[in-house]
Amino acid sequence: MMESTAFFNAKAILPDVSLFLDIDPKRDTIKEFHFDGPKASHFAVEMEELKNLTLGKSLEQIKKMTRDQISLETKLPNGKLPIVPVGLWLLKKAIDTYAGEGRFYKEQNDMVCLCFSVSKADIVKKVLGNKDFELKTLIQETMASSACGSCRAPIEKLIIDTRNAHGLIKGLDHSKARVDASGNWIKVAGMYPGPLLIKLDELKREWMEREKITDQFEIEFTNIEGLHLTVSINSTNEKTVAGLMSALTDFLKSKLGVLFFLKSVV
Repeated sequence: MMESTAFFNAKAILPDVSLFLDIDPKRDTIKEFHFDGPKASHFAVEMEELKNLTLGKSLEQIKKMTRDQISLETKLPNGKLPIVPVGLWLLKKAIDTYAGEGRFYKEQNDMVCLCFSVSKADIVKKVLGNKDFELKTLIQETMASSACGSCRAPIEKLIIDTRNAHGLIKGLDHSKARVDASGNWIKVAGMYPGPLLIKLDELKREWMEREKITDQFEIEFTNIEGLHLTVSINSTNEKTVAGLMSALTDFLKSKLGVLFFLKSVV
């Protein structure tokens, strides 16, 4: 007797073209690939290539596909490529719909772009790691906000709020200024405040491991203003705190060639 197999349909729809998949749930593979719509013929070459690349492949393999694996991507009427390949977006969206990930995520409260599963933490990390980070950069790296667009305003606000929270904004008037008299960023050890703080935190952990004090103290950098660092240490012994601050200052100078001014807070 022949084995009967049930196939489940998954779909993703745009105004001009739609994608439909028949998925084999036993093997988690794509059994059939269909596309349709008023402008389906415009994307026919791209879709046929995607079909050849995906039939019989596992859903996990397909979800990891990137733009550089597509050689026949359809261009816009102006001759340029779209921000996101239409076929690839539809393909991944259909799989997410089948898996239930289009609506439900383990950490949905932290998700800011549900279409491409990009979290608030992902965006904050990228903002702190790139002084020139903006929405365009995010779209290029993650495709976030490029589908339905409903998350664009919250994402832009999150980028601005993250910069404000970490002193990554030009024009702040402060005696320990982050910008010079001409309004240009002040670089310390060749880095801007966000990346510098991340680097300093890495060096602090290296120093604590070297001194074998990671189980004794909790030391955190809570703010950076130019060369001034605010440090939180879980000790009420002033002599101990002073010793730790002095040793950490010397270590940072040996690594970066910069003398930071450390101030402890309770």
